[in-house]
Amino acid sequence: MNKKVIRVLQIGNDNWTNKPELTDQPINWFFTSNKCVSDYIYNLLENKNPEFDVILLTDVDTLQDYEMIFKIANPYTILVDKEQLVENSQLITLLDKYKAQKIDIRNMQKVLYDLVKYFFEGQYGDKMDVSSIQISPNFKGQIQYNGHVNLVLKGKFGATLTPTLSWQYNIPANSDYNHELWLEHKTDPSIKLGLSVQMIEQGSSNILKQWLIKDSQMKLPLLIENHANTSYYLALSLQIQGEGTIKIGNLHNRLSRSKFGQFVLGGERFADSNQEEIMSYFYPGDMKPPLNVYFSGYRSAEGFEGYWMMKKLGAPFLLITDPRLEGGAFYCGSDELENHISSTISQKLIELGFTRKELILSGLSMGTFGALYYASIIKPATVIVGKPLVNLGDIATNEKLIRPNIFPTSLDLLLAMEDGTSSDNIERLNQRFWNSFNKANFDDTRFAIAYMENDDYDANAYQNLIEKLSDSKAIVISKGIPGRHNDNSAAINSWFLSQYQRILAENFQRG
Repeated sequence: MNKKVIRVLQIGNDNWTNKPELTDQPINWFFTSNKCVSDYIYNLLENKNPEFDVILLTDVDTLQDYEMIFKIANPYTILVDKEQLVENSQLITLLDKYKAQKIDIRNMQKVLYDLVKYFFEGQYGDKMDVSSIQISPNFKGQIQYNGHVNLVLKGKFGATLTPTLSWQYNIPANSDYNHELWLEHKTDPSIKLGLSVQMIEQGSSNILKQWLIKDSQMKLPLLIENHANTSYYLALSLQIQGEGTIKIGNLHNRLSRSKFGQFVLGGERFADSNQEEIMSYFYPGDMKPPLNVYFSGYRSAEGFEGYWMMKKLGAPFLLITDPRLEGGAFYCGSDELENHISSTISQKLIELGFTRKELILSGLSMGTFGALYYASIIKPATVIVGKPLVNLGDIATNEKLIRPNIFPTSLDLLLAMEDGTSSDNIERLNQRFWNSFNKANFDDTRFAIAYMENDDYDANAYQNLIEKLSDSKAIVISKGIPGRHNDNSAAINSWFLSQYQRILAENFQRG
């Protein structure tokens, strides 16, 4: 990613523009006083130059003329002093609506550091799977690779923390950003772990900084803060102590937002007790119905999908993404993880003051499983999907003869969810969807479904859905497009968006 200079608008009484701390910072700094803010923003709008990466309210406790600020603000980009008391109830409501974040204004150097490191444009995340792990020749225990799901080591590791494995490739990094690292792992209680990270200056062997995090510390991502002016790379290894079994999964590397978000400003991370993650991002929009929920499709690059598409629709929206396996694990997992997804959607409805009649669940390809599965739990007004995938066991089966070597992640999903590849495992994985969907009452739900007529992932998905929905009073609008699963994504996407626009216009008077 190319780093751009960020635009910051400071509104307050003490102008920071000429402060020495700002020298050589990659920031375009703009200032207006609390008294002049309305005229200043009016001129910005007249000149069509109102966009800022951050709006910094340094004296929010004395801010009286504030309405114009929210004509140019984006959610999560307003920063206020955590020590200042805001008494104006209308201002408090607007700050809450725009998800203003609190910081310590008194520490100017820390404020500027956070602005530069965490308020960048875009998002980035990747992962190294178990094929990139090198195991120490000194380890004499059992070694088992479960596809790309995990690596299992069983045996005696030593009486003290002992270097046991490392990753074949170092992680290249740019000093413009901070990173965060997180290792999927599960161990017996008798095992102790230590993840060692060395920050090494590019082009040399000079170690700039190093970390060693242990056991419970590894349940949270490790923030790699840097103050270097040069590029560097990160070298990682895992130390293990004790006797027993350990499972190692993907090693995730992401550009950090620190406390300000996950992937994007305002993004949220959840990990269940099995250390499996789900991320969500809420955009309040105009706070008017409906709430649009979009489940990301399969993506090997980590992060949220569909932001600009959903934002253009104008309504509040919730993005949900699944960073597990190579490109996602179809939003299914433990009860804890699945309950978190459904409760996140319900909580946003409550926050907005909406009912389920003002909820749309949607997704494409892998995201259709999320939309349809959680529709059976939450009972939304509308479901909009393109290229539905529901029989996850069949998708894995089709990898052998119908679709050879096209979607091997389907086999990893079978292993991850069922811990086996037998016909019983395949059928149980199929039934994860139908055990919930078949119980649901969809009499008050509309479905818009675009499907591929020769789908080579899940050939029976559309027909199976129609058979179930025909027993209810559900309204179904569908469109079939000739081709295999990935033959005409453009047509699917176009129909998907047109259905969103139609439903928003007809049912919610939008557009």
